[in-house]
Amino acid sequence: MLTENPPAGRTGKFSKYLIYAVGEIILVVIGILIALQINNWNENKKIEAVKNTNYLNLLEDLRTDLIHIDKKVDELNYGIALYNDYLKTYKTPNLTMKDVLNNQNKLDFITTTLRFENSTIESLENTGEIKLIPSDLRKKLTELKRNQDYLVEINTQWNTNYFDRVENAGIYGSQPHFQNRIKNQPLLREKLGVAENLDKIIWSIEIAMFYKKMNEENSLASLKEIKSEISEVVELINLELKE
Repeated sequence: MLTENPPAGRTGKFSKYLIYAVGEIILVVIGILIALQINNWNENKKIEAVKNTNYLNLLEDLRTDLIHIDKKVDELNYGIALYNDYLKTYKTPNLTMKDVLNNQNKLDFITTTLRFENSTIESLENTGEIKLIPSDLRKKLTELKRNQDYLVEINTQWNTNYFDRVENAGIYGSQPHFQNRIKNQPLLREKLGVAENLDKIIWSIEIAMFYKKMNEENSLASLKEIKSEISEVVELINLELKE
């Protein structure tokens, strides 16, 4: 029995419908791909905007740190210079305890407090946006922060030792510079027992200023290293902003 072929018109319509359907599918796929591409482009643009904002904030923090470092370097050099001048006073023969105490009172008893502006990098670490930064720059930033935190901790420990010694001087009868304020107060001087404790006062101040000078020299060297690290980080950030 012969099979009857479908009419030519029906076959042509089906072929046209199939081509149309395939075309529609292709157009939909192309539309989806274009939408995904646009979405990816927008997301990448947002990410780049976030990165650039973070870079600018980091640069601002680092500029603040550099200003702080320059100020502290001047303070540290001043304290060290006074201490070195104090040491030279011992070249004078036959110093009395009062002479030594007067020379000590010319020293700088104010300690240097170190701090760094880490608000941006801490925010990046907390939000996870630190991962948006290239690994080499991210490593430099985290290393810089670690060194800054360590220096602040060490500086605090040295200052604690210094304050303990200064407090001892007060226990023994006189705080630094207090001698100058009670020169014309013989009754007060006698009551405080300043004369009897003069050797202990001098010794406590001597040790305190030794701790202070050691801290100043250590901090000065560390600040110079941190300043060099900051310069490297700033250079890497500026390169990222140019890309």
